[in-house]
Amino acid sequence: MGYVVATGLVSVAVPGAWRRLSVISNDGLLLGLDGLRLVAQLEELGIPRHQNGLAWAAQSWRRAAVPPDVAFALWLLRDCIPKDGGIPRRRGLDAEDTGPSIRYLQLALAAGETAQTDPAIGALAEWLVERQLEDGGVTANLPIGLSEVGTTARALRVLRQIPDERLREPAERMRRYLMDSVVETSGGRAWSYGRQDGLPAVTGATSLAALALLETGPAEPLLADVFRFLLSVQHPSGGWSEVAGHTPTIHNTFNVVRALRAGRAAGIVGTEADAALHRAANWFRQKIRRQAPRSVLDLAYALRLAVQLDLLGDRAVERLGIRLRRQRSRVLAADADLYAETEIAAIALLECSRRLDSDSVASHRWSWRWALPGLPPPFLSRTTYLYELLYGVMRSRWWIRFVDYLVDAAIVDRFVGLLLGTIAAFGFVDDFVTSVLTAAGPGVRGVTTLALIGTVTALWLVLKYSLYSSPLRAIPTSLGSLVAAALLTWVMFTPTPLFPTLACLVGLRWLVIDVVAHTANASGLLNRVLWR
Repeated sequence: MGYVVATGLVSVAVPGAWRRLSVISNDGLLLGLDGLRLVAQLEELGIPRHQNGLAWAAQSWRRAAVPPDVAFALWLLRDCIPKDGGIPRRRGLDAEDTGPSIRYLQLALAAGETAQTDPAIGALAEWLVERQLEDGGVTANLPIGLSEVGTTARALRVLRQIPDERLREPAERMRRYLMDSVVETSGGRAWSYGRQDGLPAVTGATSLAALALLETGPAEPLLADVFRFLLSVQHPSGGWSEVAGHTPTIHNTFNVVRALRAGRAAGIVGTEADAALHRAANWFRQKIRRQAPRSVLDLAYALRLAVQLDLLGDRAVERLGIRLRRQRSRVLAADADLYAETEIAAIALLECSRRLDSDSVASHRWSWRWALPGLPPPFLSRTTYLYELLYGVMRSRWWIRFVDYLVDAAIVDRFVGLLLGTIAAFGFVDDFVTSVLTAAGPGVRGVTTLALIGTVTALWLVLKYSLYSSPLRAIPTSLGSLVAAALLTWVMFTPTPLFPTLACLVGLRWLVIDVVAHTANASGLLNRVLWR
């Protein structure tokens, strides 16, 4: 079987591919990509049938009801999994934390993947189990090697969703570790970060452990005391902090609210949880209006909390979602923090989308989540980015055909190369050089100077033409440089003898412009400096 959310199907990059797909969908949304329209219009809009992998990928996202930004995140993450297992914090590094692997499993399973459709699920689950410690716990940071309650709880929650008998015994050991690590407090029972002496009870680990135990088996007497503790440490403002008595934060409040909702649904905690959740909702509304989150991590947890509090219909919450989506250049960059940016943002958007699927009113307002991008995500930018920007200007068929012409004729590349060359000629052939060439006069010095410039130019043209498959393809670029040199000389004209001074000026500027223009085009300089 293949991926439920297909990725990695672009063998040869098609310029403007994502804009072409959005035009096919008419409304620019993923939901508009039905099979009949797609098959009929692929080649019409410049996507050859033998290079239509991304079109089939987009259709799989539609079938799985996964927003494009979530699918792109899975695409990037799958590209970053090393052969020896585990997902690193950043592409190309070794895996030193278990968190990125746990979050990948959480995201992939939520998107509908299974161990049969996504080979990374089984491989990462096995990788996690191999790093389980003797006490049954899982460490957050591999070099430290100490079991951590929150990480163990998160690992247990994802492993229980994978139907593999080999995972049953490790999962049970994780559960026993959590049961044996509980501590007594004045407000009930709770967890600290680990079993080390002197650590305070914290709401994050307590909420995660409670949720994991609730999902994996009976533990009602213990959990009743745990929920009593969580209710007792709610801040008067309505939120929760990591340690009681400190300023509440959105991510800590999210952890507690999610656990309380699960406990309420299971009947372990009563109506007192409803009042606490109501106060939390009021606190959250005031929080995002007074100081809206800005970082990817804070925006993601704010959206996840809004899902738990049923606040996705709030306009302020939708604005947070739009703000997170606008962070695509950061979240989907090749050097993104996969754990604290890519994965958490994708999880937040997917949780929002799943909840919105059951709310037709709010879902209509959040329709932007299905929009296909006009530009490729940074990690998939494999074509000249300047042309991608041009394709993204308008969602129209005639505009796509016009930009196709620019791409085929390489007009923009040539113009930019000539522009850079002309700027270089301004600085190189300055007033001093002009005065020296003028002083040479029509005598032997002047003729010798012209001969040297002509020889160097001829050698350059021979070298340049040897790099092209046909001289006929190189001649137009040299003619463009010659025209630019002549125009520049005309604009900066000073009375000089036509021969050899004026010829030297034109020839020298031609040489500078042609060398710079060719180098800029051949090296893809503009594509390198454009911000994605």
